[in-house]
Amino acid sequence: MRHRPNLDILRSFAVTSVAIQHVADTLHFHAGWGPESLMSFTSEMGRAGVLAFFVHTSLVLMHSLERMKGTTAGVTLRFYVRRFFRIYPLSIFAILMMLLLNMPKNASGAVWPGYSMMQIASNLLLVQNFFTKTNILDPLWTLPYEVQMYLVLPFFFLTARSKHGVTWISGLLVLLSAAAAVLGLRSPGHLGLAEFVPCFVCGVLCYALEKRQRAWIPAWIWPGYVVLLIAIYCLIHMHQRPVYWVGWLFCLALGLAINLFHNSKWKAANFFTSHIALYSYGVYLLHYPVLYVIFVYMGVRNPVVGTALFIPTTLVASMATYYMLEKPLIDLGRRLSNED
Repeated sequence: MRHRPNLDILRSFAVTSVAIQHVADTLHFHAGWGPESLMSFTSEMGRAGVLAFFVHTSLVLMHSLERMKGTTAGVTLRFYVRRFFRIYPLSIFAILMMLLLNMPKNASGAVWPGYSMMQIASNLLLVQNFFTKTNILDPLWTLPYEVQMYLVLPFFFLTARSKHGVTWISGLLVLLSAAAAVLGLRSPGHLGLAEFVPCFVCGVLCYALEKRQRAWIPAWIWPGYVVLLIAIYCLIHMHQRPVYWVGWLFCLALGLAINLFHNSKWKAANFFTSHIALYSYGVYLLHYPVLYVIFVYMGVRNPVVGTALFIPTTLVASMATYYMLEKPLIDLGRRLSNED
């Protein structure tokens, strides 16, 4: 697959949405900034960004599997090796940093609770959703779902590549959504992994549809479309708890639309979003510790000054961890998986 700038735009908007929510929460708590109506809106931006991440991740990983060569078993093993070295090094680094510095899980009023060995181990292994239900760093809550989906993405890939792939994936999407909905009726608010499986499958459906859909919508509309979907999601949830099926519709609207847009050819914007996307994992995990340092440790209370410090500090920290930790270990994963 050739590089698709629109996917960089999607990933950039996703991580920006997460950061905006957490910056707004922190400013509201420490500086009293933000009317309640605005806070109700921004409080759901992070979740919308996470759902967009899930669609983006499954689509990109479908292409990653496509690029690999060899037997099915060999491809699957190589896929797991590469994902391990992509996800775990930075998450382990972030967890150890939080523990060594006695940082609470966020900068919005949380206090250092202390953790048991079981809680630490489950976070390091990214299985805390099954065991302790405790996140040492707030953004870590999404990573177990992503890691657990890795186990079945090769199956979805083979299904999507089959003769009737679109039909099979569409059927699975309906079946999995129905099963999760039934679970939701029995255990309201406790869907866990089942809530997010349809979101990942929407990205797989996008992959299955690539050869059947033709790009016809101008590229300049794509950023507005993504922002509009995020805004609609937030508006729906401003006065109520998140509803799982609204998230499924949000992801479906993304998955069905990605192939319909021409790719951006605006070089300046593409350069910017490609770099934000490149460092996005670091931004995702490190922006909370940065907020804590600025608003708690340094005691900044001015919203403008705090935000002005937050943006470059987060970018520098994300770039540093990318080149010093992420990239070397990603390259190691590629060598160990014998990628050409």
